[in-house]
Amino acid sequence: MASRGFIELLRIADLARARKSDRRGGKEFDWQGVVFEIGGQRLVAPMGQVSEVLSMPEYTSLPLVKPWMLGIANIRGRLLPLTDLSRFLQVPSRLSQMSQRKVIVIDYHNMFSGLLVDQVLGIEQFTQDQYRAEALEPSSPFAPYNHGKFFKDEQDWYVFMPSLLAQDLQYIDAAI
Repeated sequence: MASRGFIELLRIADLARARKSDRRGGKEFDWQGVVFEIGGQRLVAPMGQVSEVLSMPEYTSLPLVKPWMLGIANIRGRLLPLTDLSRFLQVPSRLSQMSQRKVIVIDYHNMFSGLLVDQVLGIEQFTQDQYRAEALEPSSPFAPYNHGKFFKDEQDWYVFMPSLLAQDLQYIDAAI
């Protein structure tokens, strides 16, 4: 439970907002995701692929790795590789101080990794009829990790799949 504390707080805050605005109205939601921003692009990652959200932890730098590999952090006895997602995707971050940014922890199959993003905005819920199989522009650096979008509240919510990032050989091979 401790490792999912921040995610659980986001979920409780979203439930409180939903009850206050009577948003649920008896409608069942099919999909939930963690909304984050990087380089001005708003994305949503599936709840099942994000284990927690952290403030930027202390970490130890590693020699002979690519510039986007920040280092290793000790999170409750587990070594968490930290990567700067904006550097990896070559997208400028909107925040200059790393301490203001958040880390999305991916603990999916054999991948345990921390992705440094600009900010985490909360949890969003979607219904199946809001999903569109429309991808980002192929020239977008997020396109290889995109799996469609949700259209809700007159805006697009593009889906970022950490599982696709975990299969990218350029991401897996962080050594110089």
